[in-house]
Amino acid sequence: MSIEVKPITRRFLYNGITLPDVPGLDPKAVRDLYAAQYPELLSAEIEAGPVQDGAQEYVFRRAVGTKGGRRGRVARFAEAVAAQAEGRLSPVEVGLSAALERRSVVRASRAWNALAEHALAKAGGEDRPVRLAAPSDALPPLP
Repeated sequence: MSIEVKPITRRFLYNGITLPDVPGLDPKAVRDLYAAQYPELLSAEIEAGPVQDGAQEYVFRRAVGTKGGRRGRVARFAEAVAAQAEGRLSPVEVGLSAALERRSVVRASRAWNALAEHALAKAGGEDRPVRLAAPSDALPPLP
């Protein structure tokens, strides 16, 4: 009795669509790759099915939530920053550092810094807090 070795083919399913396999990438990396085309995959869970007839299906399930739920935009942003600092985000998900390195954001940051330094110098040694008012169109956009 001899043992026959057969390769296992992978199928990735999302929302009724079969996505082609990308050899050499683990399922999480495949999900991240297709997230460029389907952004909702960034938060999708990966469910690996059993191996049947030499094929294994991986199903990407969208995270189900309600718009405007308890977790707000700031909370999600804070989680993304923490995840990036800990190295838990893939290159597809890392948008914050790229956004912070853009020239327009760097220029805006320098302008805000100069404005704050000017306001502090103008206030002198007074104990009252410095209050700055700037129009909202002067603020850099969030990534």
